[in-house]
Amino acid sequence: MLSNNEKKTNFFLFPTIGAIIGTISCIYTDSIPLFALFFKLLSPVLPETFQYAGIWGVFNFTMQGFSSVMLLQKFSRNPFFCLPASICYIISPTIMQRLYGHDSLSAHWLIILAFVLWAYQTHKWKHKFTPVLLWAILVIIAVSIHMYLWAMVCIVMVGSFITYLIKNKKIGYILVCGSVSIVCSFVTMLSLGAFHINSGFTDGGLGLYSSNLNTFFNPMGNSSFFKKLEYFDGQGEGFGYLGLGIITAGIIAFSLLIYFLCKNKNFRPLVKKYRAYIIGGAIVFIASLDIAVSPDITLNNNLLLTREYPQIVISALSVFRASGRFIWICDYMIYTAIFMILSKVNSRKILCVLISIISLVQMVDLYEMMKKENKRYNKKIEYVSPLYSEEWQEILEGVNEIRYVPLPPDHRGRKEYMKLGVYAGENGIPMSSFYCAREDYAAMSEYSENSLLELENGDGRKDILYIFFDEERIPRDNEKLKIYEIDGITAVRTAND
Repeated sequence: MLSNNEKKTNFFLFPTIGAIIGTISCIYTDSIPLFALFFKLLSPVLPETFQYAGIWGVFNFTMQGFSSVMLLQKFSRNPFFCLPASICYIISPTIMQRLYGHDSLSAHWLIILAFVLWAYQTHKWKHKFTPVLLWAILVIIAVSIHMYLWAMVCIVMVGSFITYLIKNKKIGYILVCGSVSIVCSFVTMLSLGAFHINSGFTDGGLGLYSSNLNTFFNPMGNSSFFKKLEYFDGQGEGFGYLGLGIITAGIIAFSLLIYFLCKNKNFRPLVKKYRAYIIGGAIVFIASLDIAVSPDITLNNNLLLTREYPQIVISALSVFRASGRFIWICDYMIYTAIFMILSKVNSRKILCVLISIISLVQMVDLYEMMKKENKRYNKKIEYVSPLYSEEWQEILEGVNEIRYVPLPPDHRGRKEYMKLGVYAGENGIPMSSFYCAREDYAAMSEYSENSLLELENGDGRKDILYIFFDEERIPRDNEKLKIYEIDGITAVRTAND
């Protein structure tokens, strides 16, 4: 969230985080820049302490329902088909997993809207430039919410380009639409401060945060009927459980498809009619699945294959190190393919009853998950500062900066950040480092080591609070230092001017 007290040259920058080596953009803090801007503009009339997590959740569920109905109407205008089927999209297990822990990543309606633009590719727009504009708006919104979702929208866009190229044998629209989308994406990133500091866009963890091949059937403890299957640590990022309702619907849809193909032996005209969508969809599905399970392919707790990629490929994939998240594209493609097939059932009554039963089974299967997450989300907790000792008044008196020393590579998970972060934010005190999705670790580490060297040489500053991650590095022979061991934090002040 953006504090009302912070003075910025840009709505989206946090000058008090990493202030000495460069301000941090909220694009790297999962603060949902789109909402951050909106509520920042309203900050003069909002309470001093304000958060929009609940509003964001309602907005996401609403948009998920709206976008899924738009997509389903491409197959059938029957509201008794579209509305029950949309429930499966709205209560998608992957959304609920994210909404209560990684809020910005729960905007899956962006992926579905990308499918909508793909599905309505043949629509006769009043103005030819309309689809170009719609894609541009979609990528701008995606960048303004989360970069992973932007990447997924772009993958679906490529699938729509492949379909268009096969159907129309023309490349002009693709070049124009692609170029406009790239420019709009870059300008939006620039406006949000994505390039404001020299932070690396890559990060470690590629392969750790992947999808297991059992992901579509592994509820990971979120099903009322199925037990969780084995998987490796970190693969919760690749959670892609479909739900019993969708799995059941998939079996029915597959049986109907086989029946139809056997009944209509001459199905070449049908394949020819949908060939462009089949090819484009297959490429997007396979590519997304390949990225999600990369580079180590696993099934349950077994490592099946390790693929050795060239360094350039590793660097490219490491930009989105939690590759398992790309399984969401496959999830919604499966949802959509199933409902597309089921929509071909001739009897309206049978179709309505069938979809209603599928939605009911999905809700029952995910009931425990919804109940658990609802309880966690609605739990009322009054914030109590972890700095409860009265001694903190003395420790923090006259502090103009908080420096964390030394800075280990895995510093982002340290509890000291959260304990001091609220105080620093409320009082506008810069911190030398904090938890960010991407960072210039080399610069922050160098700054931390130089600060430590100053303390060792007796040149520390009395207006700085030094927080030590490694107590053994404290220069205890420096008589000017006052060391505090308090509330699980090791703090150091110096008497130097």
